[in-house]
Amino acid sequence: MRIEWRIALIWACFLARLAFYATMLPLWEGCDEWAHFSVIRTMALRGQPLVARDQPVPRDVAASLQLAPVPWELRNLPAPSVTEDVYWSLPPEMRAQREATFRAMPAEWGREDYAGGLTAYEALQPPLYYWMMASVVRLMSHGGLAAQVLVIRWLGIAIASCIIPLVFRIGHVALGDERVALCCAAVVAVMPGLAVDVARVGNDCLAMVWFTLLIWIGLRLLQEGASWRTAAGLGVVLGLGLLTKAYFLTAVPAVVLLLAFVCWRRRAGVLEYVRASTPVIVAAAIAGWWYWRNILTTGTLSGLSEAAMLRGVGAWTLLRRASAVPWGTAVDAILFSHIYFGGWSSLMVRSWMYHAFYAVILVAAFGLLRMVRSPAIWWLIAVYAAFWAGQIYNVLMLYVSKGLPGSMGWYLYAVVAAEVALCAGGLARVRRWAPAAGVVLFALLDLYTVHGVAIPYYTGMIRHKASGAIAALHLADERAVGLHGALERLAVYKGGWISEPVFLGLWMAYLVATLWLMVGQALWPVNRGNAAAPLPNDEDFR
Repeated sequence: MRIEWRIALIWACFLARLAFYATMLPLWEGCDEWAHFSVIRTMALRGQPLVARDQPVPRDVAASLQLAPVPWELRNLPAPSVTEDVYWSLPPEMRAQREATFRAMPAEWGREDYAGGLTAYEALQPPLYYWMMASVVRLMSHGGLAAQVLVIRWLGIAIASCIIPLVFRIGHVALGDERVALCCAAVVAVMPGLAVDVARVGNDCLAMVWFTLLIWIGLRLLQEGASWRTAAGLGVVLGLGLLTKAYFLTAVPAVVLLLAFVCWRRRAGVLEYVRASTPVIVAAAIAGWWYWRNILTTGTLSGLSEAAMLRGVGAWTLLRRASAVPWGTAVDAILFSHIYFGGWSSLMVRSWMYHAFYAVILVAAFGLLRMVRSPAIWWLIAVYAAFWAGQIYNVLMLYVSKGLPGSMGWYLYAVVAAEVALCAGGLARVRRWAPAAGVVLFALLDLYTVHGVAIPYYTGMIRHKASGAIAALHLADERAVGLHGALERLAVYKGGWISEPVFLGLWMAYLVATLWLMVGQALWPVNRGNAAAPLPNDEDFR
């Protein structure tokens, strides 16, 4: 009962933190947020179950990009668009005029196409998330754009929060230690990059839940064998995941390996092999039509733009081009943008902070070497390694098609349950207190990025340098805006729903939740000695 109470508290703290993030982020600060929203809006108000890739964005979305401050990555949009850096240096009366024009946009603009060339390019994504959110926007058809964005963000964080009890259960089954499993859940709850990722309009929040549930069912399959019920459940989750995000294709080989291992270990007969094939059959029945459509319309399985650009390039040519990729730079970019990457304004921290986490990863990897005899650990490694293989493939696609040496590290939050269980388990093998120290480390990073980077940037206290890096925050810059000014600026373009007192309350709840997650885990009792709890071994999964 005591454990359930702690899980519930971690879950509540996670929700409080995400509510703050979802409300704090400026309009369209989330990566590709306006394109995701445009797909939802088109489905909702025009009754289109699938949206064309070249569908123009709604007129009010385009107008908002000209009135509200836009992220740094959109700095090349034509005037009158301005970035956060420029917006807060505009005269107050000009900002007030922009805000008034934004509030006065007619609701009918949501049904009209913009003729300026901006398209809802995220229509290339599988449709499940957009179908879910379109039903909500349909109910708010007469609400303003900003209010609709906020509601979708809040629903997204509610969905994403469901991973907390699942992460605990995964950690408990895989590691055999309740305290380390609680630390796994707490680490997820304080990761700043994860909060930024799911607190926006986008399908990652739903994909993360499906991936976490897939990992949990895989562990159940190892424990109980491939019963019809478990196999069908695994197939349903795999199919729904494939209908949410294309990177779920990386889960297919991991699931096939899992099923083959279960059948081999149990010396399965023909019926067992047929039952073990159920997940693949069910997943294909749910999502196969989407990927067949991709093949017909783009000539590629994933349907992603980079893959479509390279559909005429042979596999051998791609492999030869792989030797030209600066892989060290690419992996570094993935890890940097995974540990912390502040939205579409590309907010980052000092390099030594990232390297401190690299050191923790190395220590965890060392401890992980002592855990590889467990089938549960191998399942987590299979899921995580397969996802990394997908990241490497994406690096190759981006480099060959666009010359970009990197990939989106925030995608790795889809498999965060496997990641934190492996890291926490490895750290616990080195020192029993190390997983709790990991919670503290991420909480400190979160507090710094919110108060030393994100809020100062979003309120005009700091801006980008000519090099693209973020300037350091100075006391004079903070005093020039002040607490009242910061709250006032964070509340703009939020549909009139967020007043300064409301935002202050969310901020206080965020602080209390973060501090409790940091201090609470550190003060939990530790078993005497440094010996880790015994891991579940192969006998436990027979």
